[in-house]
Amino acid sequence: MPEPEVTNTSAQARRVGAADLAVTPMGDATITREVMHPGWRWSTDVKPIVKTDLCRALHQFCVVSGRLHVVMEDGAEIEVTTGDAGVIPPGHDAWVVGDEPCDFLDFSPDYAQLIAAGEAYNAMTALGEAGARCSRAQAAKGLRAEASAGRLDASAVELVLGAVGHRPRRGGPAGLTRRELEVLVLIATGASAKQVAYTLGITPKTAATHIERIYMKIGVSTRSDATRFAIAHGLVTPIAPGTPSR
Repeated sequence: MPEPEVTNTSAQARRVGAADLAVTPMGDATITREVMHPGWRWSTDVKPIVKTDLCRALHQFCVVSGRLHVVMEDGAEIEVTTGDAGVIPPGHDAWVVGDEPCDFLDFSPDYAQLIAAGEAYNAMTALGEAGARCSRAQAAKGLRAEASAGRLDASAVELVLGAVGHRPRRGGPAGLTRRELEVLVLIATGASAKQVAYTLGITPKTAATHIERIYMKIGVSTRSDATRFAIAHGLVTPIAPGTPSR
């Protein structure tokens, strides 16, 4: 069976579960607008697409309207509402609060990339009109080929493949662990050591130790250099001047 092709529809508005999703590339940045309707919940509406245990995307967000409740994997909970902006690290569930849709702008490409990878895998393994579909191994090969061609994000592909039982090609840049990657993303998007500790549910001393080890591994000594490293390795996306922020 020939390797399947994936049509990139990321610039088109579409329905994803109980949400309307519109992804707009803007130069090197990507802005995702998601209008989540009452009753929307990540574990109900998105998990069946991407298959990961929790949302493994970073969100650099601004809430246009509505309310969203977020629960981290360590049990920490936050609720964001109209006008709030900030960062939600990977590893969470979330749901709309109340009877009003939550209009959510995301300036990180992670979420849209994960959904694109999940949709591509599902399309490859679904039973088509002719009754033919890719095997799991063929789908994994096809997804990785799409990532190599730049049509899918490689990290998102590996997250999806790992979630469905394939052996992912893991390993962060410079040997960073998953927790260190989370800390790096937070400090690269403006969080202080205390804010890192609060967000991840760890002590300030532990957060400071993580930051020290990150600096040592990536060979830098300042936050600005760490931020440049994170941008260069696609861990965060620079926000263009004029982007809404709090």
